[in-house]
Order: sequence, then structure tokens, then C-alpha cells
Amino acid sequence: MRYLLPFLSVLILSCGDANHTILPSHTGAINELVIVMDDYLWEGTSGDSLRASLSGEVPGISWSEPLFDVVHINSAAFSRIFKTHRNLIIVQKGARSKVYFNPTAYAQNQWLCVVEYKTPEDLPKLIGQYAPVMSYQIDEKERQRYTSSQPIKRLCNEASSRFNLHFSLPNKYDLVLDTNTFVWYEYSPKDKEIIKGIFIYEFPLTSAFNASEVLRLRDSVLKTYVMGPTADSYMTTEYLYPPYIYTYSQQNLDGLNIKGLWKMQNAFMGGAFVGHYFKDTINNRGLALEGFLFNPGEDKRNSLQELEWLISDFKMQSSEKE
Repeated sequence: MRYLLPFLSVLILSCGDANHTILPSHTGAINELVIVMDDYLWEGTSGDSLRASLSGEVPGISWSEPLFDVVHINSAAFSRIFKTHRNLIIVQKGARSKVYFNPTAYAQNQWLCVVEYKTPEDLPKLIGQYAPVMSYQIDEKERQRYTSSQPIKRLCNEASSRFNLHFSLPNKYDLVLDTNTFVWYEYSPKDKEIIKGIFIYEFPLTSAFNASEVLRLRDSVLKTYVMGPTADSYMTTEYLYPPYIYTYSQQNLDGLNIKGLWKMQNAFMGGAFVGHYFKDTINNRGLALEGFLFNPGEDKRNSLQELEWLISDFKMQSSEKE
């Protein structure tokens, strides 16, 4: 009997786990997307709609990079190796035309979308309606994955005391400059030619809160605080390539999101930037949270995306600056 009890315990535990399948980890690199779709559909208007929304160019930069690295797989080739991909769209025939977001996943922390069509003629309208939603959801899923994979960030006390912000950054970012109205953090490893920088600063509110005025004020602030390698060089906006601009709100503040290029005036240096600029009427100020990137000869999409996630993660500590 003493030999039978351990055996029964193992048997009971095994039976208890039979109904709880542990999913494998997801596979693939950040911003990769696998689309399972028959070739004749992929090569037609339905495929064109998906490519337009998901393979379009990253806005605000002067070179061509896609929003997502799309991999097309024919339905007949959809095997187990592809089922665990981090971002997966399956287009298949069904009893009715419908889009399902996040049904039963094949892998942990996977984003999955199933597009079912009753007739091929239903697909272009269906995809045209939901493709922007797919793009938004994939971006948000990648943000969640990034946030959950990061170690605990450190609170940036300088931003807290200067701007009434609860703002944190990964430990790899160092404080470069701290003034009453301008704070600068930077990640610049000695063994790599890359600089990721974060600016937080105030600027005066004027009667016009628009992109032209905000960029003019931005250039004035950066000329004062961000010097280049020579005595007469400084950071400014590169206007040869029009920036990408849209309005939005966050923390009950009206704001502008601007993605564009920066350069060092009178020096050979430049890159991309993304900024959130807010109209803080309660405190009678403009507030900027900005990320800039210097990474010559390399793709910029993922690094810019990371910077935007970082500058978006803030909370106003109080309604009024003390």
C-alpha cells in the first residue's frame, strides 16, 4: 500500500492537468505580422487593402520603413511553425462575414485576428473597415509587451519637481541637463553609435497653439539648451521634410503629436524625433515631452516607437503647478 499511494498521487495530478493546456511562448520579432490568406485573395483588392494599412510607410521620417514587417502565408502552408507567431491574421471562408479579435490563441501573449468571409466579394469592404483597427490593436499589443518585459523603471525626480509630472525611465537613461524649465535624459552606450534622448520642457503659451507656432517655440528652446559639437552649432527642426502632425488629448490636456526630423545647425548630425506638446491652460504653460534618435545607417522604426511609448507614459501629479 505504501507503494500504491505515490502512484495514485501522480495519476491524480496528471489527470487534473489534462484540461489545462499550457500554451507555448509566442515567436517572431517586434512588429512582425503573419497574414494567412489564399494567394488569389492576397493578389487582389483585399490584399491591396491589407498592404495599404499594414505595410504603409512609417510617417514623419525621410526614408521608407513599413509600419509592420508583413509575411504572407498561403492557407495551405499554414503549419504549426506559424501558429505561434506574435501577431497573426487568418483570413478564411466562413458561414458569415465577420471579424473576430483575440479568439482562442495558439500562443501566450499572442495577438490574433480571424477574418471570415461568406463570399470573396464581401472581403474588400470588411478589410477596409477593420484594417485600421488591426493596425491600432497590434501597436497597442506591442506596447503592452514592451512595458511588461521592462524591469522596474526609476522615477525621474527632476521631472516631478520641475513639471508636476509622474514620469519614469529605464535605468539605462542618464540625466544630462537639469534647469528650471528644461530636463534632458539620454541613453548613449559607448560601444554603439546610437543616442536615444528625452527632453521635457516648458514653453510660453501664445494665442495660437498650432504646429507652426509649437515648432517655432521648440526651435527657440533647443537652440538655448542643446548645443552641437562646435561653438556655433545647436539642435533645430529639419524643415526639408514636412513633419507628420495630428491633434489628440491626454491627461485632460489638448495636445499635438509631431513626428519629424532634427538636425544640428552648422554641424553634420541629424535624426528623427517624436514629440507630445500640450496646452496646459491651468498652469499657463506649454508642456513638451520629446524623444530624439541618432542612429545613422540603421532602421529607425522600433527605436522611435520605444521613445514614443516612453514619453507617453506620464501622469500629472496635480491640477496646478506649485
